[in-house]
Amino acid sequence: MINVLAAGLLSVLAVAMPARAEEGTAEAIPASAGSIWEAIDQHMATLGRLVESGSLEEVHHQAFAIRDLVAALPARSSGLEAAQAKTLDADVKFVAVLAQRLDASGDSNDREGAKASLEKLKRLLDSMRTTDSGTQQK
Repeated sequence: MINVLAAGLLSVLAVAMPARAEEGTAEAIPASAGSIWEAIDQHMATLGRLVESGSLEEVHHQAFAIRDLVAALPARSSGLEAAQAKTLDADVKFVAVLAQRLDASGDSNDREGAKASLEKLKRLLDSMRTTDSGTQQK
């Protein structure tokens, strides 16, 4: 009984605590899904400018920040039907793949590869946002 109460208290504290940096990244994860999307938009804008200008050596910072922000979305969105949750989980995994591709393109100075991965990432995030906007956000 005490363990159940302690687990419940920890759950409440985890939701109520301010945003913090997730392990392995310097990116602070906002507390709400809406704020996460705002941060994703900022990083996407910077990523787009980097790819367009050919400054590919910095692409990985933005790509991995986006990956980490997207990975936090499922925990901050509620009301998903089973099929939506499954799709969101798959999309989160594919964002991670695209972040790796962007990193590899940056490392090899492959501007065309970076552009292609960026376009895929844009389309995927647009699709994810449509799914996420229909849920109750924490």
